[in-house]
Amino acid sequence: MSGSAADAIRIARAEIGYREGYSGGHWNNREKYAHAVPGLGWVNDDGEPWCAVFVAWVALQAGVADLFPRSASVWEDMNWFDSRGRYSAYPAIGAQAIFGASASTHTGIVVAYDADTITCVEGNTNDDGSPEGNGVYLRRHERRDSYVHGYGLPQYSEGVTTADPALKGKAGFTYKETASGPTSSGSHAGPSKGKAVVVKAGQTLAKIAAASGVSLAALLAANPQVKDADVIHPGDTITVPETSTPAPAKPVVRLAHVIKAATTDPDLTQGGTTYPADVRPVESALKAEGLLSSRYASDGSFGSTTVDAYADWQRRCGVGGPYDGIPGIASLRLLGEKYGFTVEG
Repeated sequence: MSGSAADAIRIARAEIGYREGYSGGHWNNREKYAHAVPGLGWVNDDGEPWCAVFVAWVALQAGVADLFPRSASVWEDMNWFDSRGRYSAYPAIGAQAIFGASASTHTGIVVAYDADTITCVEGNTNDDGSPEGNGVYLRRHERRDSYVHGYGLPQYSEGVTTADPALKGKAGFTYKETASGPTSSGSHAGPSKGKAVVVKAGQTLAKIAAASGVSLAALLAANPQVKDADVIHPGDTITVPETSTPAPAKPVVRLAHVIKAATTDPDLTQGGTTYPADVRPVESALKAEGLLSSRYASDGSFGSTTVDAYADWQRRCGVGGPYDGIPGIASLRLLGEKYGFTVEG
């Protein structure tokens, strides 16, 4: 395989913020990953937990599928690594973290660690760290928590950066007490470089991220010493990653405007528009989802073709009903979360 730990981390990070389907007043475990992994489509079809599927998908997308198990079972994943002599009690960059006292509760990809914590990208979790959540999140855990069972160490061609002292000096391994993977690309052999910012009174990590033009996730990964994103103190030093670039402002789509466009534009002359500025981000997202032809994806008109495409999106995400192509707040927000626009409604 040609991929690296950096590739796996890059792919995993790009999915942070993805949310599964929502229907009947609750999240439903319907997601985009299972059908993209040969043999695991049934997980989505049956609405089963998908944290292990997410890891398998990341490995496949990163070109390292042969270095990871392909399973929907966390227990099977742990045994896959253990049977190959690549299971450790110590974290490593790009490793598969296994959670639960019985090694069968939850899993994710390690992107950073220090003496006390690990930071992972995890699917099928939430802000509370539930192993049965609603999407992909960046999570931090105490290394010595009984919830953390161990780590599968993929045999990356460039080697593995690990905190396991038993692997110090062994071929294929680089020992480091603290390490973090890249926020985009580059070496994963040590902590991220960047500009040092001294925390002032009243500042939060989120405020520093916004002022520096980086994501909160990137800031957390570059600062593994921060145990809680909500707890920093004046005088603390925070590293702002140099590799990060300012996040572009998200387009704002007004629900009332797109509903008006969806119920008005189909009766106008071909290409007629009502609220084109609100419609264009929706068209672009439907195109990216493979539901709308490029021919109609930037004209700002919520015509009958766009209505049909949006109905297909409603069926796909499984939110609300009827699937009539008239946007509702839940389906539109899911589309916006996935494709980078904000919904006001």
